[in-house]
Amino acid sequence: MTSSGHINKENTGPVPEHKALPEGYGTTEAVLLPRDPNWMFIYWEITDNAKAGVCKKYGQDIFERAKQVIRVYDITDAATDPGGQKYFDIPVRVDAKSWYINVHESGRIYRCELGLVTPEGGFISLVRTNTVTLPAGRVSDSTDAEWISVTPDFDKLLQLSGVEYIGKGSGEVAKSLAQRWEMLRAVFSRASSWGVGSMSSQALQQKPSEKKFWLVADCELILYGATEPDAFVTVAGRKINLNPDGTFSMRFAFPDGGMDLPVKAVSKDETDSREIAIKVTRATTTDGK
Repeated sequence: MTSSGHINKENTGPVPEHKALPEGYGTTEAVLLPRDPNWMFIYWEITDNAKAGVCKKYGQDIFERAKQVIRVYDITDAATDPGGQKYFDIPVRVDAKSWYINVHESGRIYRCELGLVTPEGGFISLVRTNTVTLPAGRVSDSTDAEWISVTPDFDKLLQLSGVEYIGKGSGEVAKSLAQRWEMLRAVFSRASSWGVGSMSSQALQQKPSEKKFWLVADCELILYGATEPDAFVTVAGRKINLNPDGTFSMRFAFPDGGMDLPVKAVSKDETDSREIAIKVTRATTTDGK
């Protein structure tokens, strides 16, 4: 094969025929990907035939009666202690097709199953993922590396990580959090420059070939807050680890539907508690033109 380097000036426009990504590939499967020391990303497909098989075996209303979850297994010690395998469940909708997963322990091996928890407490597995090993959440042993900033948003991203709260009291933290929205808006307005790209399959559908103007959009949910550094905090019933100054943040995929995220803090001596009930709803609509 040869290339002449000739520029075709007669056809400089885009190829007119673009095909949208398919909604599915006709195979029941799930894939788990590592993102950073405490986050993973899972995407899956459950075919209609697979759902029909589950309904035939467990009842036509099993998806309504049972709780749809991602079961996250820590299998780091499974080889030496098969009975010591730990897991926790994340409520999801099977039709969501993807989800971000937060784990508290970095540097460990995880696997997930998408399934149904029956009213009797049983678990029906729909699909199982591969295993992933998350990197250790600690400073590297290498001391000879040199780092530079490669994006003008570096300082803002550093602030988002919670660095600006170190050394502040809880009152100062609260004031800082109250001012944080403007910074979040500025950074996320340029989110593509640092890798926010979890567009849903619906959002990834490309423009029809006869259209010259098009639009895609999607969103994620960030929950953040602060309390006393020695408090016990749960989000949706799961304990979360606080930063040294008492701040915390979590990031979620945000599919259509409702999401309840009750946040509760209990003082170290268990004499006082505070709770904030956060309910969010997403309903994606298009003009259909």
